[in-house]
Amino acid sequence: MNSSGSLRLGATACALAAAAVLGHPATASADITDVGVSGGFGLGFIQYGVGCTYTVTATGAPGDQVVFADSVNGRPGGGSFGPVAEEEPGVFTADWNPTVIGRHTVSAGGAATEVNVQVGYDFGIICFTLPEWVHLPF
Repeated sequence: MNSSGSLRLGATACALAAAAVLGHPATASADITDVGVSGGFGLGFIQYGVGCTYTVTATGAPGDQVVFADSVNGRPGGGSFGPVAEEEPGVFTADWNPTVIGRHTVSAGGAATEVNVQVGYDFGIICFTLPEWVHLPF
């Protein structure tokens, strides 16, 4: 065997050894089948408010690397997410704080849910939401 053949054989052996030690690489939100947002307290159909915090949950395969995203009226942005935790095998959660009024699409992988975000009033133990045209005097 010549030196280039030995080099290829050595590189292949190293790659196989690394794969055996490291295992399978984590997937990036590819196996997500469902995304949900915890409900809030609001007037009528309005459950989500700017400045309030909600729990976002995604269902996928155990060990997935889940990345949540938020778009408002079709544009990226509109909220921030806390760290993602795998609460139980295949169930991932993160805190979500919407920062913009409008129709939000919260997604991870190929799954998404839509929520309508309006004005929020965070009282610490409860966050109350109202339509955009109703404002409290404080």
